[in-house]
Amino acid sequence: MEFLYDLVVVLHLLGMAVIVGGWVLSRGAKRFPVPIVWAARLQLLTGILIVGLLEGPLQPEWSLNYPKITTKLVLALVIVALAEIGHARSRKNKSARTQLDATGAAGLAATLVAALW
Repeated sequence: MEFLYDLVVVLHLLGMAVIVGGWVLSRGAKRFPVPIVWAARLQLLTGILIVGLLEGPLQPEWSLNYPKITTKLVLALVIVALAEIGHARSRKNKSARTQLDATGAAGLAATLVAALW
């Protein structure tokens, strides 16, 4: 079970890297990058799985920080929504620059919450 947890955490970190790194690399792009959309979905799914594994089978000896988890969940939902909206605008050949920047900034904020809280 710990291997599954470690694998999910690695996928979660890779999703974060694609969101923040993709934002930095795509600042001049005309279209919203599809990998960022998939990474946002991955972040939401793996975040829920991490909490589920820690609540269920793994049950750590320390207690979970529910305010932090709630904050990260809200940020993940915002990131997914912005990525989906940006991708839809991009498919219609409309500018998605605002959604790209907001997605990247929210991804960076989620990373800071995870690391500093």
